[in-house]
Amino acid sequence: MIGRKAMHGHELARSRVDQLDRVWTALGHSLHLLVFILLAVTVAADGMSWQVGAFAIAYASGRILPQRPLWMALVLVCWVLIFIHAESAVYIVFPLFFVALGAFRARVSVPLVILMTALAIYGIARHLGWSPGGVIGPIIGALVAIALGLGFRMLRVEAKAREKESHRAGEMQERARIAGDIHDTVAQGLSSINMLLHSIEGQISSLDASPLDPETKNQLVRQIHLAQTTAQDNLLETRRIIAALQPSPMMGADLPVALARVTSSSPLGQAVVFDVDGEPRNVDAAVEQELVRIAQSLVSNVARHAQATRARVTLTYQPEEIVLDVVDNGEGFDPATLQEMGLGTRRTAEGTMVVQTTTAGTELAATGLPGVLRRVKSIRGAMALETAPGAGCGVAVRVPTGNLERHG
Repeated sequence: MIGRKAMHGHELARSRVDQLDRVWTALGHSLHLLVFILLAVTVAADGMSWQVGAFAIAYASGRILPQRPLWMALVLVCWVLIFIHAESAVYIVFPLFFVALGAFRARVSVPLVILMTALAIYGIARHLGWSPGGVIGPIIGALVAIALGLGFRMLRVEAKAREKESHRAGEMQERARIAGDIHDTVAQGLSSINMLLHSIEGQISSLDASPLDPETKNQLVRQIHLAQTTAQDNLLETRRIIAALQPSPMMGADLPVALARVTSSSPLGQAVVFDVDGEPRNVDAAVEQELVRIAQSLVSNVARHAQATRARVTLTYQPEEIVLDVVDNGEGFDPATLQEMGLGTRRTAEGTMVVQTTTAGTELAATGLPGVLRRVKSIRGAMALETAPGAGCGVAVRVPTGNLERHG
């Protein structure tokens, strides 16, 4: 979900740049057309001449001449040759202002526009004599061209900068998402394997030289088998993450089956009970995947930190929402310690302790309880928590499903 939002933001930024590019291209075509229209006006007013032909050839050669400065110099020389003999050719300078501003950076184009303004003033004075209008007109035209041309260029630069920033933000969000996926699957799976192997090591170390009794042997075999299964699942999950596919517990399974797989692979084994309440129904695949990730993280936290002997995972289908509950009988903790993770709580009118960020807009970590809350928020859900030292812990994740149901 996070990656999808980031991609959407990047697409919007890219769209703005594309729109500005299209406008700039259309403006360029319009300027070229205006140049030749004014050239035709010059021919109609003062007749055809070799200077007009030279200008037309020089201007049209802009598409084949690789050197922009050389092309602009040829155009200006030919333009000066025209207006020396034809007063109406002076006004070609106005589209040439924009052409120069589009062809060069500001440090080159602005002095070039000033030079063309001076030449235009000279051309008007040569034919009509010196007058305020002959001086002010080209100056105003040049100022307008500079303001519009540089303004549009700055707008495009800003749009490109926003596009890069959006792309960078999208990359950071995607990295956080991948980090969360790795933490909730590979890292926690390896942790489970480590706990199982440590338990096996402890049991073997406590044995004397006498042969293994059947019960101990069976228990060791079960734990080794569970470690092997967890390792295989994590190998598959790693491949899924690399291939950017859905979580492996979801492969060929609906949400209840996927969650049953998560609980059965816990190091606590049969001490983790899974229940489904209500009539299961299909919801958006992205929501189901996030709920599986959330369950993986919460069940792993119970196994690693809670010192619990029993835990229960319940998936409840209600008319307007899905609720995932993970409750254990472990040692619990003081909710005040959530502040160390950048989290806080608030009590609702019903007395429920809702987990939230301590500051609006805080970027949540991708792992642990902050990582769980990050995933919950990505699917527009809410996370409630009930715990106290020595009283176990219960986490409830509620996700509205009114507009997330799918068919088939």
